[in-house]
Amino acid sequence: MTDRTIRLGELAHIVGQQQTAGSPRGSHELDERDTADNLMLVCADEHDEIDARETLNVFTVEKLRALKRAHEDRIKHVTGLTADRTTTLVRMIGRVRGQEVELTRETAAATVITSADRFPLFLESYSRHGVEVELRHLPGESLIDLRNINGEDVADHDYYKAATAVIDSVVDHQLNHGIARDHVAHLSVFGFARLPLLIYLGARLDDTVPTDVYQRHRHDETWCWSTDTPIVDFEVQVDQGDVPADEAVLVLNVSGTIQPGEIPTALAGLRRYRVAVLDAPAAPDVMRNRASLGRFEVCLRNLFADLEAKAKHIKRLHVLPALPLSAGVTLGRVHDRQVHPSLKIYDRTERGYYPALEIK
Repeated sequence: MTDRTIRLGELAHIVGQQQTAGSPRGSHELDERDTADNLMLVCADEHDEIDARETLNVFTVEKLRALKRAHEDRIKHVTGLTADRTTTLVRMIGRVRGQEVELTRETAAATVITSADRFPLFLESYSRHGVEVELRHLPGESLIDLRNINGEDVADHDYYKAATAVIDSVVDHQLNHGIARDHVAHLSVFGFARLPLLIYLGARLDDTVPTDVYQRHRHDETWCWSTDTPIVDFEVQVDQGDVPADEAVLVLNVSGTIQPGEIPTALAGLRRYRVAVLDAPAAPDVMRNRASLGRFEVCLRNLFADLEAKAKHIKRLHVLPALPLSAGVTLGRVHDRQVHPSLKIYDRTERGYYPALEIK
């Protein structure tokens, strides 16, 4: 309001400046009390709060030193990152069976800083929030599980049509625009939505831009990858099927297991490709280690390469996914529309698997 420079920060002592009862924490043994190691820069109100007689048992010497250390470590880390470590945040937020999770810009930013040695680049053209795909308030969402049309239970295609339109708009008008102007050199993707939409998002991402995909882990409700958990691998099994056709089924048993009886009757008899976790049970948190997602990507690339070499007659894959969220995005990114079969993605509802959308 005054357009004048005013010093608002105050130097606060961790161990009181005087070794007297009236100096907060002053009775603590310390020889040099006016050194940088014993000082914190705080606002006036914070200074009053940490030195108040009523809070001395909360703001102990050990507590204040820990706060100072943590802050200094964070600043050293962030200022040590070079320009080539920037990343653009892509967040897609929807609901899964009525549930949603906390995925703010701050959560995504903190995750990439701590787990990837990158820092988010918030451009003015993205309202300084990164790229956000908001799917939580679209028409038809409340009816997503099932809708009865002409006596037949089918997935709600109106919702998927609206959701894919939102994804297309954001990718075409924001993300690709930034890539074309060389404003985007790296992507960090966070997604919480129904699996068909995560796969679709992955298919719309430019595969020439280096990309990290993040996973929300149920065991601790964070988005940070673990480095001290086992790395799992994957295998492909093939059931030849009884009906020669230009279509086949791809069953992905990673976060859970899709039983043969759950496969839609219309797909019976088609050749069936099954991707499963090797030497470990399928489970929601099976991919806690980032390297596991890398192994899954390699498995998919090998599968598509095998299809291209040995089964060019297959023009469409009916995809039944039981996947962690990050694996859904990865499947979409691996798929090449120019050479690979179309992907008809099914969604799991209370009454079984139904087609949701197709990536042609």
